[in-house]
Amino acid sequence: MHLRLLMRNEFQHKRSSAPDSKITLHYDAEAYSHMDKPWDSIVRFLYVTLADLGWYKGTKEEVVMDVGCGPGRLTSQFILPCFPKLKKLIALDAVPSMIEMAKSLYPHTKIEYAVANFEDDSAVECWKQQVTKFISVHCFNRMKSQYDAFKRVYELLPPNGEAALFFLLHNGYYNAITKLTKDPKWHPYITLNVDECLPESHVKKYSSQHYKEMLEDIGFKVLHCQQVQNVTTFPTDEDYTNFLFSVSELVPCIPDSKIPDFKQDLFHYTFKENGRNTDGTPVDKTTTLELVIRK
Repeated sequence: MHLRLLMRNEFQHKRSSAPDSKITLHYDAEAYSHMDKPWDSIVRFLYVTLADLGWYKGTKEEVVMDVGCGPGRLTSQFILPCFPKLKKLIALDAVPSMIEMAKSLYPHTKIEYAVANFEDDSAVECWKQQVTKFISVHCFNRMKSQYDAFKRVYELLPPNGEAALFFLLHNGYYNAITKLTKDPKWHPYITLNVDECLPESHVKKYSSQHYKEMLEDIGFKVLHCQQVQNVTTFPTDEDYTNFLFSVSELVPCIPDSKIPDFKQDLFHYTFKENGRNTDGTPVDKTTTLELVIRK
């Protein structure tokens, strides 16, 4: 008990010491939607890892929540078909343009799309203890306090409810934007504190063990906790450049007239971190965390 108390104090200290200022999420919904094909690592997690853990074999109706749903393709075409007993799928994203696009491109009678910032308790409190399965893909790395975010998941689930999360721990992109903001060409334009854009897991080099201890401290039973090295290939430099631009937090700082030059440099700095395949195609190298937990 004494050890658990020390762990709780440590995690809560990290939460309270997080910066108060917020970085507005930037996603170019239109550009992102053109590349909205789930990476192989995500498909494997949904179709193999979760299936092996019996996620889709329940006999009761499921209320599923997908946090960070983006423009809706993963939600509607990959997550929804997995649940034969689905009652409702609540799909949330903090970016209004993403939800607008999801409603337009992927409407479904069982999907309830909504704009909601998961870091705000009031945005999700109406679903407390109603979500039987919680899913989030590449979203929790952006949470300013992951401890608070996981506690929020705990409160949304009823007893024996489960959550599956897939998010990055480390990526060369974050080293790249740190260096790019120090470039004299771009430094005058960058008005935000780039350190606040970096996931704590990347800066402090967290491993899966950090999360296992955190989740057990909150009260979860950890069913699966594994960090995986993923290498994703992009067909061309242009494809990778457009992807990086569509998700970069720095874009709102850049004048429209400088965007073409900025895109080239964003690719250049990230390429130096992540490299190419032997055939010359650019790659994205990411250490991701796969989590499956039960209340």
